[in-house]
Amino acid sequence: MELQTEITRQPKPERGSQLELRTETFAFEGKAVARREDGYVIFVEGALANEKITAEILKAKGNFADAKLLRVLEPSADRRDAICHDFGICGGCSLMHMKYDAQLFWKRQQVKEIFQRIGKIEDPPVLDTLGFPEREYHYRNKMEFSFSEERWLSAEEIAGGDVADRFALGLHVRGRYDRVIDTAFCHIAHPIGNRILELTRIFCDDHKLRVFNADTLPEGLLRFLVIRNSYSTGEMMVNFVTSHYNDDVMQAYAALLRKEVPEVTTLLNNINSKRAQIAVGEKEHVIFGSGMISDKIGNATYQVSANSFFQTNTVQAERLYKVAIDAADLKKEDNLWDLYCGAGTITLFAAPFVRSVLGIELAESSITDAHANAERNRISNASFVSSDLRKALLSPDLLSKFGKPDVLIIDPPRSGTHADVVREILELAPERISYISCNPATQARDIEMMSEKYSVESLQPVDMFPQTWHIECVAKLRLK
Repeated sequence: MELQTEITRQPKPERGSQLELRTETFAFEGKAVARREDGYVIFVEGALANEKITAEILKAKGNFADAKLLRVLEPSADRRDAICHDFGICGGCSLMHMKYDAQLFWKRQQVKEIFQRIGKIEDPPVLDTLGFPEREYHYRNKMEFSFSEERWLSAEEIAGGDVADRFALGLHVRGRYDRVIDTAFCHIAHPIGNRILELTRIFCDDHKLRVFNADTLPEGLLRFLVIRNSYSTGEMMVNFVTSHYNDDVMQAYAALLRKEVPEVTTLLNNINSKRAQIAVGEKEHVIFGSGMISDKIGNATYQVSANSFFQTNTVQAERLYKVAIDAADLKKEDNLWDLYCGAGTITLFAAPFVRSVLGIELAESSITDAHANAERNRISNASFVSSDLRKALLSPDLLSKFGKPDVLIIDPPRSGTHADVVREILELAPERISYISCNPATQARDIEMMSEKYSVESLQPVDMFPQTWHIECVAKLRLK
């Protein structure tokens, strides 16, 4: 008779303890998964799948623990050296140590696992991730850098004891909103943006400018540096966010940019005198240029202001929208509704393919921008309504004015679609739905609620943000 060995459940590991582990797979949000002999799960930040490692436990719960990578004993074939000096500290990138084709593979796997576990689909129809291999670096058209008097210190600096200068201009430490890295170069930012970053750092030092702090230095000036660029026109915007207006400083900064970075087409100064750490001001000064840049997605042109939303990866945004249009299977006679339409970028992208399209969005400012975008691009078959979706979809006034939709495009925030909206969609019962999501977990939850009436024909992951764990996914749904 064959003897069976019973594995005894061990106590959960203690915080600070070090374990030698073999990772098995890769989980959502960029952590490798390892298991003890008793099945206890350990998520390891910094590790990849199929590696032998040493890890330190950060916190442990009843059925899983979080750990950080200490040493790689046997590396994965997917591992590569990260090209950024700040990798592992900066919150901007989390997968730079993984080869790009492996990033695409694991993003597909994560969508598949999420729809199996949350969406209750045994074999989800997940396609290969649509990647951006021609520009896996320097793809972002907007970067927001923070000023701080609390620069993140390396272990060497702390050991050396010379930490008098704590000024920083850069990105936040991962998971820390109170510490900023003095970023020398960002590999996902536009190359000219990195030149502006360094020039601004030197300018602030030369002019002895201080960082605003509501508690310790309310007279300080510096808050944020926001840089935007247009992929289609090459225009560049710099938004210098300060606590108050200082004309001497802004004119000197403008002269520096005009001389050293002629690619900058407009400079703005947003004033944020409040405690909130946001780069949106209550007042805006245009120092030079129009205060806008223009960019294109598809055939439509958009005016982008300092505080308006625009997709941060222009090329992949257009590819994402094409995937969404294909998933909607649009026909010339269709009446399309675009839910959570924002400033109407998807609405206007889809307009040439249908008889009529209605964009619905709660924020009135976004609807104002959407109307302006439609008028600017001479698109006459698009309408926009500002309304709470939980009350709008079955509104008799809306249905009588715009007609019942044949197809929906849905692009909700990370929290997904409200359960009340899902119920309204099920009652409305359009033939086709194209559901775009930046969070496959909430997308799978919503689609599981829709499964009584809709089947999932395909799931298309799209990599909008190389070097990060973020995933966009387009689900193609059809009425059963």
